[in-house]
Amino acid sequence: MRYEYYALIAAFSFGLNAVLIRKAMRHTTPATATVSVAAVQTLILSSLLVFDRPTFNWEAVGYFIAAGFFAAIMGRTFNYLSIEKLGVPVSTSLVGTNPLWAMILGVVFLGEAITFSTISGSILVVAGVALISGGGKNSNLNLRDMGIPIVSAFFYAASTAVRKVGLNILPESILGAVVGAMTGLIAYPILMKLMGRTNEFKFTKESVPFLIAGGITTSVAWISMFMATQQGTISVVSAIIGANPLFGLVLSVVLLKDTERITPQVIIGCLTIVAAVIVITLV
Repeated sequence: MRYEYYALIAAFSFGLNAVLIRKAMRHTTPATATVSVAAVQTLILSSLLVFDRPTFNWEAVGYFIAAGFFAAIMGRTFNYLSIEKLGVPVSTSLVGTNPLWAMILGVVFLGEAITFSTISGSILVVAGVALISGGGKNSNLNLRDMGIPIVSAFFYAASTAVRKVGLNILPESILGAVVGAMTGLIAYPILMKLMGRTNEFKFTKESVPFLIAGGITTSVAWISMFMATQQGTISVVSAIIGANPLFGLVLSVVLLKDTERITPQVIIGCLTIVAAVIVITLV
């Protein structure tokens, strides 16, 4: 399978995950969602190693740990917080700006080439962000709140760049995904303890089905993302995965019609970002 298809599967899975977490957030908190998804993800991915025994390299594992910290802790926490504050369409669209950051990091740290299509696509990403900045579940979006998914996008892009370095050393996608998920599961509760914020964990039976489903979709997304990153450049892979706002938008219309207010401006913004993905990928 071509790496573009793996990236597209990851995009759909991330979009579905955003909707599931939005449903879970009615009964729980971003901190709880972060740990719960990491736990399910670690369990699923670890079981896959039984069928695919990997080779081992400590240097590569170090990069996988760093990638896990950036994505599973920093990126995911800011992502879930933004979903809670901004709703799925706006949040996923702003998080979808990570191709712009990925392009910059790929050029600076990995020496990837800048093409006309990549630059054009990045401009479209920024245009899409500008369009959706005035719409969503709240017509008066707070500028500070909008910075939350942008920070998430940067950490996701940084994770992709670091992950690519690790995979160049050791091309073991499943191992990399397991190490990254386990990093989030172990480090995040410790971080919350040090910050004195353990009171933010709130487990409820109503949220459990959505958190488990979120862990499953995230597992699929991570495996696909690692496979795509291993085979392709981070700028193209991140751009395709950046299509997840479209999936998030469609799924939220179907599954979150009682909580999400989707304006024409949000729809246009989402489609603009998806157009950026097409330009970067196909032109």
